[in-house]
Amino acid sequence: MFTVGLLAEAACAIGCLIIVITWIRDRSTRSYSWWILGFLLSGLGVVLAAQRQALPYLTALGVPGFFALFGAGALWSGLRVFDKRALPRLTLLPPSIWALGLPFVYQSFALRQMHFNLAIGTATLLIGLDLWRSSSRGLSPRLCIALICLFETVVSYSQAIALFAMRDEVGQGPVRGWLTFAPFQSAVAMVAIVVLGILMIGERSERRLRDLAMNDQLTGILNRRGFFEASAAQLARLSGKSHEVAIALFDIDFFKAINDNYGHPAGDKVIAEFAERAARTIRRGDILGRIGGEEFALLLPDTTINEARLIVDRVRAAFAEAAILHDDVEIMATASAGISVGQVQQGAVLDRLMSTADSALYAAKKAGRNRTSILHMVTQADRGTAAIVRGSP
Repeated sequence: MFTVGLLAEAACAIGCLIIVITWIRDRSTRSYSWWILGFLLSGLGVVLAAQRQALPYLTALGVPGFFALFGAGALWSGLRVFDKRALPRLTLLPPSIWALGLPFVYQSFALRQMHFNLAIGTATLLIGLDLWRSSSRGLSPRLCIALICLFETVVSYSQAIALFAMRDEVGQGPVRGWLTFAPFQSAVAMVAIVVLGILMIGERSERRLRDLAMNDQLTGILNRRGFFEASAAQLARLSGKSHEVAIALFDIDFFKAINDNYGHPAGDKVIAEFAERAARTIRRGDILGRIGGEEFALLLPDTTINEARLIVDRVRAAFAEAAILHDDVEIMATASAGISVGQVQQGAVLDRLMSTADSALYAAKKAGRNRTSILHMVTQADRGTAAIVRGSP
């Protein structure tokens, strides 16, 4: 049991040290403080449990068990904070089970061990089910931790049944033989959870770096690279199907004059406002990105020429209808748009659609700005319904 306790203490110490180092480098989330607390409490519970002979009074009161169970609750709370979810409501259930049953079992070592296995098994069950529900379909560190927790639940409950059946044989302990499997397995599981937790934090960091590479920092929407990658993936999913797809390009009218008259911070505010209003106006599944200084692109999958015109005009109207307030100055701005529509089944290529939409945008600007221009291989069904250049009312 000394070796098992030492292994569990080492796992808690290593986990705590790693989280402390990570927290020093990145203080953007409160989950690290929860995990540090969880490892400290769990480690302290293991240390006190190992001193059962020297501290019989604390052991009889169940103090080591409380530390271990509250430590598990802190680790679970950290996982919820890591996911930006609310703290778990059932985190106090395992300590409550331990506290309510302790008066009936405190005189018997075997029954205390049985009761603690029921409490800790409930804790791992709750954590495992929560992680299982929040895991992606593929194999991931999160899913592996969930499986370990659920396996721990099976082992703990099985150990509780065995201890109850052999309570006379176990007596005042310690447990021997195959009954030591559960504590040893739990210590090994703690080591595995520490390793998988490191991988989970690494995945989060990798996603953050990818978001920085794919998203525009000023507006929060996709940048040029992100837009092209997301649009190419969408077109690939629609490949071979009979769908129309539209690309719209937007350009904020007279943007240089806005910068010259009000300053570059005001220009940034105008750009950010366009992105925000456009994002609120488009449909779910549409892909919006900032591809240049004051230029934006919008991919409209499974969209006819008339639907595309309506969506683009709604975006332009949302941008133009209300002044943009910057430093107590109201700035009115408009945008021009060019639309290109093609058939996915006929091999609509993103670069070709973008080029055609750019030509349409140039036509809108040449025609006086603050309008939408459409370039499309007009079919018989489109004739009489889609204007080539549509100006504001």
